[in-house]
Amino acid sequence: MKRTSLIFLFLICCGVAFSQVVTTTPILPQADKPVTITVDVTGTSLDKFPWDNTSNPVYIWAWLKNPAGTDIDAPTNVNPATSSQDAAKCTRISTNPDKYQITFTPTSFFNKTVGQITKMGLKLKSRNWNDNKQTDNDKFIDFVQGFSLAFSQPTSKFLFKNQGESFDITANTTSASDMTLKIGGAVVSTVSQGTVLNYTHTVTESSGTVSIVCEAISGSQTLSSTFTYTVRSAVVQQPRPVGIVDGINYAADPTKVTLSLWAPGKSSVYVIGDFTNWDVNTAFQMKKSGEHFWLEVTGLVAGKEYGFQYLVEESVLIADPYADKILDPDDQFIPSTAYPSLMTFPPKAVSDKWYFNRVAVLQTSQTPYSWQNTNFQKPAKEKLVIYELLIRDFFGSTARNYQSLIDTLSYLKRLGINAIELMPITEFNGNDSWGYNPTFMFAPDKYYGTKNKLKEFIDKCHQKGIAVIMDIVMNQQDMPNPYVMMDFDFTNLKPTANNKWFNQQATHPYSVFYDMNHESNYTKKYLDTVNYYWLHEFKVDGYRFDLSKGFTQTNNPNNVSAWGAYDPSRIAILKRMADKIWSHTPGAYVILEHFADNPEEKELAEYRMAEGKGMMLWANFNNAYNQNTMGYSSDSDFSLIYFVNKALTVPGLVGYMESHDEERVMYKNLQFGNHNLDYTVKSTGIALARMEAANVVFYTVPGPKMLWQFGELGYDFSINTCADGTINNNCRVSAKPVKWDYQKDPFRKHLLTHTSDLIRLRNTYSVFTSGTATIFGGLSLLKQVQLKNKPYTDLPSNATQMNVVAVANFDIVNQSASISFPHTGTWYDYYAYGASVTVNATSFSISLSPGQYKLFTDVKITNPLVTSVSEESDPLLKLYPNPVHKTLFAEVGNDPIEELSLRSLLGTRISPARLDSN
Repeated sequence: MKRTSLIFLFLICCGVAFSQVVTTTPILPQADKPVTITVDVTGTSLDKFPWDNTSNPVYIWAWLKNPAGTDIDAPTNVNPATSSQDAAKCTRISTNPDKYQITFTPTSFFNKTVGQITKMGLKLKSRNWNDNKQTDNDKFIDFVQGFSLAFSQPTSKFLFKNQGESFDITANTTSASDMTLKIGGAVVSTVSQGTVLNYTHTVTESSGTVSIVCEAISGSQTLSSTFTYTVRSAVVQQPRPVGIVDGINYAADPTKVTLSLWAPGKSSVYVIGDFTNWDVNTAFQMKKSGEHFWLEVTGLVAGKEYGFQYLVEESVLIADPYADKILDPDDQFIPSTAYPSLMTFPPKAVSDKWYFNRVAVLQTSQTPYSWQNTNFQKPAKEKLVIYELLIRDFFGSTARNYQSLIDTLSYLKRLGINAIELMPITEFNGNDSWGYNPTFMFAPDKYYGTKNKLKEFIDKCHQKGIAVIMDIVMNQQDMPNPYVMMDFDFTNLKPTANNKWFNQQATHPYSVFYDMNHESNYTKKYLDTVNYYWLHEFKVDGYRFDLSKGFTQTNNPNNVSAWGAYDPSRIAILKRMADKIWSHTPGAYVILEHFADNPEEKELAEYRMAEGKGMMLWANFNNAYNQNTMGYSSDSDFSLIYFVNKALTVPGLVGYMESHDEERVMYKNLQFGNHNLDYTVKSTGIALARMEAANVVFYTVPGPKMLWQFGELGYDFSINTCADGTINNNCRVSAKPVKWDYQKDPFRKHLLTHTSDLIRLRNTYSVFTSGTATIFGGLSLLKQVQLKNKPYTDLPSNATQMNVVAVANFDIVNQSASISFPHTGTWYDYYAYGASVTVNATSFSISLSPGQYKLFTDVKITNPLVTSVSEESDPLLKLYPNPVHKTLFAEVGNDPIEELSLRSLLGTRISPARLDSN
């Protein structure tokens, strides 16, 4: 006799289940037999649709789910639908609720064999899919083959009942069989040669979990299906043990942990997991202590990983919000090179509702990371040169991990940066993401590697003198963040009014996902713990708070201007948060993506400045610098990048020409650059040279600076580049081409070397970070930066007293520039081998070709970029002197030189003033 054990069957099982309900007749559909599908479209865009079977029909859009992951469309999936798709027309069977129905035989409908049809996805739509009249989410139907058995009632995965309560039980088979129903081991009902068994059960137990088994026999085959119900019992009220905090509490005894969940307003929480076989077990009902629930879990194996969840109020499944490792079904796509031996998502934890598919992991006897650098000194704020990067787009698809980043630190060290800002790395939905959709704030996202590998990366950075700044998202969270889910309206897709952490509606424009209530004490405690955790557990050096202007309860949901106005409540929120951070980590960086009115930014930047604190604010000058590099004077004034010009008394502006959010400067140079008959910015070599010019009047301005990854190589793919190479606004956050091969291009390599040298100057000479700047040029295309060291002297005795003038011609024609020197006397042309220049008047005129730049110092310093010319391999050719200053001599044996060709690094031919040869 063949015996098969079946688990409790959920017919509609795999999609997002927010609104429409799908049922089938029969309950156990078979692919080669007619099936009637009924869809309740209430609450979707099809609700109250003016349906007419002839002029305004509704169609089923169906496809087969292939085990290999390739969807197979039904032949009727044609948009817009025509009369040839009549087989897919649905009939409205009721309007309140609004329901549609269709009957077909799947093998005929798809023209496929039974073996090819195991799972079908579906939506309903109007004649034209693009009019958005359709059901909201994909739904799926599983088809059975041969003799099958399943319960169709009850439908809840976790069933809770009170003593004395009655409920209906229905079991179904696909063919006539002898059916037996057992409850708690006792036979309560039988059916002879039937396909349906119905039974109404009254709960007699006072506590515990009860098993219900149905057995069906057809010929030589026997099937069984099982589910359980739990009898509700009073929650034990007991204070948490001393020292227990929310999350996973490990003990000296590696066979036990204490779990604690902060769940205000809740009456019941169960722990389910690997140690309960993913069933509800009354022994794992958590005890209640005020707003917290807790439970000691024993009998664990030291060093073994266990997955677990919390079942809150008998209906909502969440992972532990404080867990440092979260599993989800997308983990299957994480390469083993990034995360070796990653625990698989427990099959028994899979839910038909995607937002319940998150599992926390606990593990006793973990080997802690051994930190090698324990006395790292952070760079001073004014000296910061931050390299912003997204690991996903920094490496190829098989190398998107912390180890690759560790292996690249020598490159970044040579570039000269002293801080790395990582785009969000806390657990986010999916793998291919910018990370601004966070879900679990204490767990590093596994797509980039293990938590210890992240710690190793930070440790290696500190060993090289590089700080690590986390881009962290505290304006919003995405489902299934546990505190979003704790009090959530799953029908209308928003937090309920009594949610302690989140607003029902965002209080500001540009909101995404679910907006946090920063005036709530619950939110404050939660985020304060997050901030403490990363600074101490992972030793990051500070934060860049994404969308910090959204940290407000001042309600301006649609008025962008009002949102940016001075907001005392928002200022108080940010000051309180910064105070909390500095109370335990005094030197932590606090950087805000704020873009509010200047009085607010000034107050935040200067807050507690007497103690050397104060916040830094992102200063976006993408457009102004890009206008210059393209050769257009409109909107080209970047003088406000200097903090003094914004009335700040501290260097609180993190100036940048590019971040993850802006169109790439080089892309716009090549697409929209200005030109004339002799000169075009759209030429790659010229565009790159103009990036050099921009850097000269960018890195020389005092105040912290930031560059976006590959900016030092002139990255020229649009921010909206799609995977197929096309450009579309919908592809903004799509993965971008990785261009390490840029280093093979001599022009790009020169930009890299040039950028690195400017950063070296900043790191070496105090005038570039603490000097006094005056920026000339306004909306003209001749820009100057004059730097005076403090205290100023016009007779510097060494480089610590050095003064500097930088100038660049962003026009596309030659310009006579009147340079403003702070004093007369001898100056040195840095990009001309340190050649001396006698300045007789502080207004000094020179001619600059298009894109040309100069940097003058009043103390002679070495330029390591200008070294020598290269001799040809021909042994008869001699070039001297080497290095060359003004005159280059060329000799080629006894033969005269008929032609001498000189070219710049941009490939431009240089005509010698005089050609003398032997």
